[in-house]
Amino acid sequence: MNVKYYYRPLLSVMLASLILACTDGGKRLLDDGTSGMCDTVYIHDTLGGNANGEYVYNLPCKVVNIHQEKEGKSLLFIWLHGGVKDRTMHDLFEMNHLDCCAADDSVLNYLHEKDMKAIALFPICHKAEKSNCVAWRDCYNDVMRTIRDLVDKGLVDRKRIYLAGSSDGGTGTWDFLQISEQVFAAAMPMSCGNPKRATVPVYFFNTQAEPDCTSQVQSLNKQGSNITYKHSSAKWHGRDDIEVTHDFLDRFFSNIKK
Repeated sequence: MNVKYYYRPLLSVMLASLILACTDGGKRLLDDGTSGMCDTVYIHDTLGGNANGEYVYNLPCKVVNIHQEKEGKSLLFIWLHGGVKDRTMHDLFEMNHLDCCAADDSVLNYLHEKDMKAIALFPICHKAEKSNCVAWRDCYNDVMRTIRDLVDKGLVDRKRIYLAGSSDGGTGTWDFLQISEQVFAAAMPMSCGNPKRATVPVYFFNTQAEPDCTSQVQSLNKQGSNITYKHSSAKWHGRDDIEVTHDFLDRFFSNIKK
């Protein structure tokens, strides 16, 4: 998709008010004529006020709205990108890096073709340029605030929130599950190692470039975890997207929280 990303660290009340007035509550509509796949594509800025009345963009991200003409609430799919460690802000905004794993595109195509009403959230780990913030867990509160906002506004079905990520985003997926797995109906960490305990359904893939985690997953499942694991035949880091087929996604999105 031909979508631009941007980050504005701090705005005054006047400027924030102007942006809110012009962009429908912090959402800036882009005309993405190259896609044809999704109904609308937004750049979304989560705005939070502080004691001085100033606003901060907490979470720069891409938001893709799919089949919003349908009745009812949307399912929410969250994708955590890789390359968080040792990356500057400028590097993180390079599209060739954010698109290094095609699994997210496979999910978007699936949701569209299956005629499912969905919101796909692609946050950017904007704290990655700070030496003391080198993991997705440092953006956890920002991501969760956005999820809560979408649920509170009645846009998203709280029983159908799905989390996925590749490489450092896969590690971030495991980290998020450790903090609040009860939020998610299912999760899909990819191209990473070090699986962790999780009782929600987790579908874990990695490639020949990562260690085989079969014994770790077996041990975790004996302790009550619910992890389905495949050490993919793909040779290269990030190429386990070959596992994200329509048949697999049928199983993944069939998970609904009770």
